Amino acid sequence: MLRDTGLVTLRKDGTKRFYRADREALGPLADYLQAMWGTKLDTLARLAEEAERNENPS
Repeated sequence: MLRDTGLVTLRKDGTKRFYRADREALGPLADYLQAMWGTKLDTLARLAEEAERNENPS
Protein backbone atom coordinates (compact mmCIF):
# COMPACT_ATOMS: atom_id res chain seq x y z
CA MET A 1 0.00 0.00 0.00
CA LEU A 2 2.79 2.45 0.87
CA ARG A 3 4.54 1.68 -2.41
CA ASP A 4 1.30 2.03 -4.38
CA THR A 5 0.78 5.50 -2.93
CA GLY A 6 4.37 6.55 -3.67
CA LEU A 7 5.40 6.92 -0.03
CA VAL A 8 8.16 4.32 -0.36
CA THR A 9 10.34 3.05 -3.17
CA LEU A 10 11.34 -0.55 -3.72
CA ARG A 11 14.71 -1.97 -4.79
CA LYS A 12 14.91 -5.67 -5.52
CA ASP A 13 18.11 -7.66 -5.17
CA GLY A 14 17.49 -11.32 -5.94
CA THR A 15 14.92 -12.54 -3.44
CA LYS A 16 15.44 -9.51 -1.17
CA ARG A 17 13.39 -6.36 -1.26
CA PHE A 18 14.59 -3.06 0.15
CA TYR A 19 12.12 -0.29 0.87
CA ARG A 20 13.01 3.37 1.33
CA ALA A 21 10.72 6.16 2.47
CA ASP A 22 10.32 9.04 0.01
CA ARG A 23 10.76 12.10 2.25
CA GLU A 24 9.31 14.47 -0.34
CA ALA A 25 6.18 12.35 -0.76
CA LEU A 26 5.78 12.08 3.03
CA GLY A 27 5.80 15.87 3.33
CA PRO A 28 5.18 17.11 6.90
CA LEU A 29 4.92 13.54 8.14
CA ALA A 30 8.63 13.07 7.35
CA ASP A 31 9.63 15.68 9.96
CA TYR A 32 7.37 14.10 12.57
CA LEU A 33 8.78 10.63 11.91
CA GLN A 34 12.35 11.95 11.97
CA ALA A 35 11.77 13.63 15.34
CA MET A 36 10.11 10.53 16.76
CA TRP A 37 12.31 7.78 15.32
CA GLY A 38 15.36 9.49 13.83
CA THR A 39 18.06 7.91 16.00
CA LYS A 40 16.47 4.47 15.95
CA LEU A 41 16.00 4.55 12.18
CA ASP A 42 19.60 5.68 11.65
CA THR A 43 20.78 2.74 13.76
CA LEU A 44 18.52 0.32 11.90
CA ALA A 45 19.74 1.62 8.52
CA ARG A 46 23.38 1.27 9.60
CA LEU A 47 22.82 -2.30 10.79
CA ALA A 48 20.96 -3.24 7.61
CA GLU A 49 23.73 -1.78 5.43
CA GLU A 50 26.40 -3.62 7.43
CA ALA A 51 24.47 -6.89 7.09
CA GLU A 52 24.15 -6.36 3.34
CA ARG A 53 27.87 -5.67 3.00
CA ASN A 54 28.68 -8.81 5.01
CA GLU A 55 26.44 -10.89 2.74
CA ASN A 56 27.92 -9.40 -0.44
CA PRO A 57 31.59 -8.56 0.21
CA SER A 58 33.37 -6.70 -2.59
